[in-house]
Amino acid sequence: MRQQGGRRLFSPRRRRHAGCLTVILLLFAALALVLSLNGLSNRFLRLETRRITVLNLPKALEKFSVLHLSDLNGARLGNQQENLRKALGKESFQAVALTGDMVGRGGDEEPLMELLALLPQGVPVFLIAGDSDPAPLLSVPHGDSEVKAEYIRKSEALGAIYLEAPYPVTQEGQTVWFCPGDLFFYDLPSARNALALQAETLRSSGNAYDPEIGAQLRFAEHRLKVTEQALEAMDTMKPGDVVIALMHHPPGQDVLGDLSQSSRESGKPSPSLFLAGGFNNGQVRLPGLGPVYIPRQGDGRGGFFPGDEGFTGLSIIKGFPLFISPGLGVSDYYPLPLRLFNRPGATLLELTAQMTR
Repeated sequence: MRQQGGRRLFSPRRRRHAGCLTVILLLFAALALVLSLNGLSNRFLRLETRRITVLNLPKALEKFSVLHLSDLNGARLGNQQENLRKALGKESFQAVALTGDMVGRGGDEEPLMELLALLPQGVPVFLIAGDSDPAPLLSVPHGDSEVKAEYIRKSEALGAIYLEAPYPVTQEGQTVWFCPGDLFFYDLPSARNALALQAETLRSSGNAYDPEIGAQLRFAEHRLKVTEQALEAMDTMKPGDVVIALMHHPPGQDVLGDLSQSSRESGKPSPSLFLAGGFNNGQVRLPGLGPVYIPRQGDGRGGFFPGDEGFTGLSIIKGFPLFISPGLGVSDYYPLPLRLFNRPGATLLELTAQMTR
């Protein structure tokens, strides 16, 4: 009787054990399903149209549109970026801004080349490098006399403009300047003098045929030429011109405050709009809660559940509109190499003189 009673006592425990195992297996299956669906979702692009107010925008530039893409990091959105092409459809735009990390740490340049190949011909495409990209300019020996990295040269062969100095785009007699954002935070005359001195020192070293000296000289001469072009272009900017500044990581409040003050004092043109990337919309998000974690920034922002403000979308900082792309790929900026509940995003930015929210 006891044995029978013992068997009856222990049998419910076996059923609970089996039930726990079933729950665990179901949880793993659900997780695998979520990750599979998430991986599939990450191959499809969402395209958002966003109106951006630019004060005193000339009438001829009303609805001037810029396609903003960032942080591809070697991702493929379908075969030959087919899903990107489908998302763009028949949308029209006057320029494309690629704000860095389009190749990424892995160094696979082909997804970027596939993206460039599908963009419409005749539309200027402006490319800057991000901190995870291979070095865009080479200052060490590498087997040839080229200063630009191979992926930059390939991009240019497909029509992209590697943006090192201000570049004008005109429409009905009005000009939109696309500029590297860093130019507005440098002392360009001092940089020009330093580069000229560096180049002259290298030329007079007597070792111009040494591979290392030769690479450094070509790099210095290239940077000197670009700096002179930037100074000349910035001198030709007129007060009515629109200036769009491209950066990878967004500028902080302190530097924008200094720029605002210096622009008022000097009367020189300043950016009408900053475009940036770097955050990938938080990369891992939870519905209703936003980004789970963003690395802590120098100004203390970031950490767990920091919200979207200042990390994605449009912000107005010290009077400057700043738009941060939601990004296309997965960045090693985050500890978890996963884009979760966060479809890749492209933005069609439409300039307007009207006040928008």
